[in-house]
Amino acid sequence: MKRYIVAVTSLLTLIPASAQFDQSISVEGKYIPEVIRLDRINAFPRQEKFSLETTPLSYDAKGITASFIPGLYTMPALGWRDTRKVADNRGYLELGAGSWLNSTLSAGYRFIQTDKSVMGVRFQHNSTSLWKPKLSEISADTRQWRYDETIGIYGSHKFEEVGRLDAAIDYHIGNFNYYGFNPVWLPGSFSSSEIPSAPTQTLNDLSARVGWQSPSVSDNISWNASLGARYFGYRRMYDIPDMRVNGPTAFEVASLKSTRETNLYLNAGVLFPTSSKSSLGIDLNADLVAYSGYKDNETLASPLFHPSKPDTYGMFTLTPYYRFSIDRLNFRLGVDVDIAAGAGKKGDRYDLFHFAPDVAVDFDGGPARLYLHLAGGSRLHTLASGAELDYYQQPFILNTAPVYSPLDGEFGASFGPFSGFSAGIGFAFKVLRGEYLGGWYQQLLNYGPFAYGSDLPEGMMQSFGNVPLNYSFLEEDTYNLHGYSLRANINYDFGSIFKISASGSYQPQKGTTGYFNGLDRPRWVAGIEAQTNPWTPLKLTLAYNYRGVRNAYIYGPYHNDKGFNETVLTAYRLPDVTSLDFGASYSFSDKFSLWLQADNLLNRKIEILPGQPSQGITFAGGLSVLF
Repeated sequence: MKRYIVAVTSLLTLIPASAQFDQSISVEGKYIPEVIRLDRINAFPRQEKFSLETTPLSYDAKGITASFIPGLYTMPALGWRDTRKVADNRGYLELGAGSWLNSTLSAGYRFIQTDKSVMGVRFQHNSTSLWKPKLSEISADTRQWRYDETIGIYGSHKFEEVGRLDAAIDYHIGNFNYYGFNPVWLPGSFSSSEIPSAPTQTLNDLSARVGWQSPSVSDNISWNASLGARYFGYRRMYDIPDMRVNGPTAFEVASLKSTRETNLYLNAGVLFPTSSKSSLGIDLNADLVAYSGYKDNETLASPLFHPSKPDTYGMFTLTPYYRFSIDRLNFRLGVDVDIAAGAGKKGDRYDLFHFAPDVAVDFDGGPARLYLHLAGGSRLHTLASGAELDYYQQPFILNTAPVYSPLDGEFGASFGPFSGFSAGIGFAFKVLRGEYLGGWYQQLLNYGPFAYGSDLPEGMMQSFGNVPLNYSFLEEDTYNLHGYSLRANINYDFGSIFKISASGSYQPQKGTTGYFNGLDRPRWVAGIEAQTNPWTPLKLTLAYNYRGVRNAYIYGPYHNDKGFNETVLTAYRLPDVTSLDFGASYSFSDKFSLWLQADNLLNRKIEILPGQPSQGITFAGGLSVLF
């Protein structure tokens, strides 16, 4: 069937995307994006990538994805319901609505669609506006509201025996409030008119790209190149409220223009065949990142916080490699060389040179396959990349030093399918230098500088007390991290009658020992999904996801009988993520279907990151139309 089924309803839970859960992937040969044929902006639950460490993958001729994820992300443990089906229709329309006025609208149309040329437009809307976290009597009427709108235009043209040109422009605007509002720092009693509203924010995200891909012919040199630009910026930056200085309306006066970020980039690659089974190649990636917004030495109403505008900086990466194959054995041997200039803080710049392996060994033994991948390199730390981990991140950046991984590797094996069964195991290990802690901006705004909640490690400050205010923890503290992850998956496919899949991973986590898999760094990640088509038009799905033993980390403030210390890496325990979800869709034809979804059936109250509560059980329904 050609219908394009997407389970939008998990999206409608509107859990803020404080952490996305997946690992990097590296693919040889042509890569076909998840969003194909209809070029839909992928705003729905799927496996998000934590890092940009692997070489960017090229676009397929029939699909161009947006360069950012614009939607209201949910927080699935493993990204279930992430499959895509091919549809050759020119247009699509999908509507959905549910609890708390959660809503989504997806629409797109291709004006040109031929064997050589494609051109179309797409639109995505996601919103929520009625849910009340009810964190305190003071903030009983505070609602979570968030509106994300994205519009894009894309095109692609294939020049016969010469190559393919493609381009895309996308604009995303987000408008939201820091809804986890529980102003426990309000001294004394105030009338309702004196209590400030939850702070609000607007972000603008504009991306443009144009690229060229030469034909892939085994005995000829092939090459690709793309130029792009991305602007990402917030409207406002708020001071952490010091009510002893500014009074209860600090949010109204303690704000200034926030950081605006512009990233210009070039990606290119050349492949030289040396024989029928080997080739030499080199990839090039160059980034120039510039900042504007607040001015040096400009301060907020509170005299305690003095941000400075980051400097413009650049990074250049060369990845030469040699690739060859022997029967069922494929090798890629290369090295990643990063050259940075001006990155990091003044007086503490990021080193000029960094090196990492770029090695892949894959053996295809038919029913059994083995692999070993060794990668790494420098990953840019930007506002845009931070928003992928925490939508409610602090709207300014003080340290532009990239995150360096001298080694990021994985080896494992996969087996099957045997009579419908397949399985896989893996061992991953990663070393990071300068990973960012996240900032916990919404928590700081809503609870004050030293009030991190009730479930705190022994010794962590829970109130202002008599300790002098110190904003050093806003300096986007980083830490070095190393650890491993054990992974396994098993699947059984009995056709349309019954399908089931389960996967999970275990990674010890404690302080600077651990495998980075999100700002919440869970020890256990697991999920199981069962699907059935009792008859062709009806599809039923039941899934359970778990993300357990989660901790967010921050440096201090910490005090004990030996005194006050802000340099202690301290864990903040977060509740486990457990979600039982059920979905159903019914197709009346190849072009029209209805769907229903119930998420978080156990009605768990989950704190995604500190100060970011989520909705409980949600229900939604909608329709999908292809035309």
